[in-house]
Amino acid sequence: MSRGTATAPKPSRVAQPNPPAWRVSLALFAAVAAATGSLHVLFLDQAWWLVVVVVTALVLGMAAVARHLSARRWLPPLAGAVALVGSLTLFFAPGAAILGVIPSLETLSDFATLFDDAGTSIYEQSVPANADASIVFALAVGVGALALFADVVANTWRRPALAGVPLVVILAVPATTTRDVSDPLTFALTAAAYLVLLVAGQPRRSRGLAFGIGASAILGALVLPLVLPGIGATVRTNLPGMSTGVNPVIGLGDDLRRAGQTDVLSYTTQSGSGHYLRLVTLEDFTGTEWAPTAQEVDRANTVDDFAPAPGLSRDVATVGETTTIQVGNLASQWLPLPYPPTRVSGVSDDWYWEPNGFSVSSPDATSRGQDYVVDSLLVEPTPEQLTAAGTTLTPGFESYLALPEDLPAVISETAASVASASPTNYGKAIALQEFFRGDSFTYSEDAPVDGGYDGTGMEIIATFLDVRSGYCVHFASSMAVMARSLGIPARVVVGFLPGTASTTGGDLSYSVTTHDLHAWPELYFDGVGWVQFEPTPGRGELSDYANVAEPGVPAPPVPETAAPSAAPVPTPTPSSSGGPDRGLDDSGAPVTTPAERGIPWIAGGLILLALLSLVPALVRRWQRMRLASRLATGDATAIDVWTEVLSSATDLRIAVPVTSTPRETAVVLGAAGFGGQGFGDVASGATALDRLLVAVEREGYSRVARERVADPRAMILDLRSVRSRLAAAATPRTRAVALIFPASLWRRIAHPLGAADWVHRDAR
Repeated sequence: MSRGTATAPKPSRVAQPNPPAWRVSLALFAAVAAATGSLHVLFLDQAWWLVVVVVTALVLGMAAVARHLSARRWLPPLAGAVALVGSLTLFFAPGAAILGVIPSLETLSDFATLFDDAGTSIYEQSVPANADASIVFALAVGVGALALFADVVANTWRRPALAGVPLVVILAVPATTTRDVSDPLTFALTAAAYLVLLVAGQPRRSRGLAFGIGASAILGALVLPLVLPGIGATVRTNLPGMSTGVNPVIGLGDDLRRAGQTDVLSYTTQSGSGHYLRLVTLEDFTGTEWAPTAQEVDRANTVDDFAPAPGLSRDVATVGETTTIQVGNLASQWLPLPYPPTRVSGVSDDWYWEPNGFSVSSPDATSRGQDYVVDSLLVEPTPEQLTAAGTTLTPGFESYLALPEDLPAVISETAASVASASPTNYGKAIALQEFFRGDSFTYSEDAPVDGGYDGTGMEIIATFLDVRSGYCVHFASSMAVMARSLGIPARVVVGFLPGTASTTGGDLSYSVTTHDLHAWPELYFDGVGWVQFEPTPGRGELSDYANVAEPGVPAPPVPETAAPSAAPVPTPTPSSSGGPDRGLDDSGAPVTTPAERGIPWIAGGLILLALLSLVPALVRRWQRMRLASRLATGDATAIDVWTEVLSSATDLRIAVPVTSTPRETAVVLGAAGFGGQGFGDVASGATALDRLLVAVEREGYSRVARERVADPRAMILDLRSVRSRLAAAATPRTRAVALIFPASLWRRIAHPLGAADWVHRDAR
């Protein structure tokens, strides 16, 4: 090369074009669908997956369509959100919706109910659970929202790698719900789909690097768990609880108030009789709650052989019983057992009994799915044997009399007034039981919540003795505390009622649900041991020794002083309107029904809808006023006025081709108005439409970028004349639709086409 010859410049790097958005959307859909599949380990059936995937497809699909039709960055997320709400309405609450997809106020109420039901269903069930409609709704909402967020990240922000964050959120759900249920296959499928997403979201030059990084990460995630040391088993707490939501201390009331019932177990017995099944005994009363005694697991106490029941003498009649129990949806650390058990067979080796209440628990296993056989005793003490126990306190049972020093006086005073006249502990126990089962107490699962005294503490017991309405926890804890105040060792037991008997193929079996959750007191008698009583009215069964109708059972004594009486219940009086009987509130005003209370909300909702329907018309009015103001100040041109002419025609559903020039558009508008005869006074030589057409064509061919309108007032009058003539030629229905639903407003949002693109086609 000669010295004077210039060297050729190196070719500059050509900017890589952005990848097609539809390709990223498809890869994202595949990744979300695969990640959602990882949730299959949490449910019994998999029909829910199809619903969630369809919702995801609609969300991502609508966002992709909006992105194809418009360059506005905010429109695809809005379209995806609308698709999410519409699909949820269509699938889960179409009845009250407009056209089945547009939610109404009632639809929103249905959504709130579905959320509440989903929380209840999740709280009540264990893994694997039944994916009912409410749970599928919650899944669709969650996955749909995550998919929409991932679409914004991958397509709007153009950061497809960050779209893996929502995928990780979905994949983490099984691991955070329970142990050892994650599916490596769905993880691998999701990872593969994520690789495709990375490749689809990168220019061709970067695809190899993205694939290599993603493949290395996946390989490491799959191999490292095999070579790293394992993690020890999680230490289980010694607190009552189970995955169905059963809490033997406090949460029992919440479970009883659940709208639905969940089957937890079934059993058969050799005798054919149903039995109370115990989970755990609560011996410690701190004043704020009942709780089981904390103690270490003694692995020598295997379920192959139990110690003799505490305090049970050979003089008390017993009958051997065999119970076969199949536990279903109950993941508890305690086994449901009749009392007293002597042997349990069929369970794993990790179950041990504790010596106080014979509760059988496991440090690292649950009762769900257990199928076992229990050998136990049916203890049948006679009234005479219980009476013979007198008031003797067996040494070593002093802890079962412990009470706080600040125990409310009403508890001990009520106990003394009810039972102190009985000479024996047995007579006192019967007196306490019948006191609660009398007419002055009522069973209610809602009254404690409304009254704010739900629980087992001493202040709550004092309130319960005044209100005299509650559920089994209140009756059991109150009787146990009052028995202790009278010198009788007492504790509370949490478990299940006998359940519902049914006959299948000639075999009698019992089915137990969450509604059979129950609490009852046990009192200790010298020579007999722990004896069960049933103070809750309308629930459970009375044993022969506790039934005052049986011979030998002592009748409750007449109280020494009048016990606190229940508050009088106001008698409902007819309303002054002569309608059905309606109750009165504390101020004497009639109590409104839920339907009546909903009327103001419905009326307010209708008014709100009416006001919202006027918003588009107000926006169009504001646009025209703003155009007139801009014309007066010189900020608007003839092109802006012509754009308003086109918008008015669009509102009135006049079909103007997008490719039409202004002159072709004027022909269409003239034909739509008066059959091509023009507008205004023909004799004047030029119509309003003609003058606007001439003005926009002059500006379109002008060398001046923005030519000021010579007579703004005249142009405004011409614009109003054209609009009024177009509206006069339309039908009343078309005018009404143009007012309420101006199509130009929505077309401008969906198709942000500049005004110059509409009017300068003649000059190109």
